Amino acid sequence: MASEKMNIWDLGKKINIKVKKEFIGLINKRIKEEFRTKRRVYTELIKFYHISFSTFKDRMKRSYKYFIDLEILLNLCKLLDIPLDELQNNILAYKTRRGHNYIENPKLPVEITPLFDMLVAHHIADGNVVNPKNGRKPYFSYRQYDEKYRRLYIKKIESVFGKLNHNNSYLNDKKITKIYFPVPCSELMFNLYNMDINSFKSKNARIPKEIFKKNWKHKLAFLLGIIIDDGSVDSSLIVIRLKNRELIKDLQKICIQLNYSTSFREAKDKLFCLYILSKSLNKLYQEYNCLLGEYPEVNLGYKGQKIKEFINRINKPKRYIKGNKEKLLLELSKGDLTVNELALKLNMTRQGARYLIKELAKEDKIKVKSVVKYATYKYGLR
Repeated sequence: MASEKMNIWDLGKKINIKVKKEFIGLINKRIKEEFRTKRRVYTELIKFYHISFSTFKDRMKRSYKYFIDLEILLNLCKLLDIPLDELQNNILAYKTRRGHNYIENPKLPVEITPLFDMLVAHHIADGNVVNPKNGRKPYFSYRQYDEKYRRLYIKKIESVFGKLNHNNSYLNDKKITKIYFPVPCSELMFNLYNMDINSFKSKNARIPKEIFKKNWKHKLAFLLGIIIDDGSVDSSLIVIRLKNRELIKDLQKICIQLNYSTSFREAKDKLFCLYILSKSLNKLYQEYNCLLGEYPEVNLGYKGQKIKEFINRINKPKRYIKGNKEKLLLELSKGDLTVNELALKLNMTRQGARYLIKELAKEDKIKVKSVVKYATYKYGLR
């Protein structure tokens, strides 16, 4: 399946661009050849786009260093028979007319890769639509407290669109946890999948129907984005908990299309839970590594490491090892530990570690020593 590509003129209205001075030089040369004077070409231009003559002359100076209305250059190219691709290849940066964040060294046309759909997932999960007043266009913001995931989010933007230029130093100031998505990139995301600001509200959000028709890479990338923001790796399961039942059902449909075994449950706290079962983790992890090789930005970070650890435990020979009790007691002799900590140190499943703890508690060899975060017990020797 060939990736869809979107040109600069597909990104929406009221976009400003910076272009190479050589391209302005080409336009001036063609004006002289075709119309002789700027006044004559200006007379034709204002039939399509209103602008004062003084402003037009100013924008046509090779020394002009600022953003220019995209419509001016698009219409000039049409009047002067300059291919639009040539204009696009000479763009240095773009933004919305009143925007601050902009994309420089842009990747044009924009290719709708799996990373694009992963960004959609991030905006559904931990994103927010900023809807400013005074007629300005809505755009996304994304909150991420984990520094690695925050850096990976920026890398996804830059892999799809180009270098993100911003007022705040997102990468150097660890206190900044919210990133603002450029307005023209946001508008493309809205338009491509026929969505609006309500499409990203937690109670209304759905997976765009177009993603269900795409190949496995796009579907998995979307699923990975949700796992990063709203998923947890619990023992040998991946669990996604949301208040939005329909979105959970959409995610289950994606899993079914990817041939991952799942189960669905409504919890007592009015959350809906999707479980990706242990028997599918090998397949998911192999396909994730394949996608990771092509798009390093899909990295699952510590959650990916936890999946790898659980797979190693699942793939261990299923036989009882007599020395496990002694090994567990040895670890507890060094200090109090939780079930998860013991499972990690002994390279076993959490269920296996819990079983041994119950057996040793019956034998009166260990007991609960303390309660830590989220009512998790720490066990120690009697």
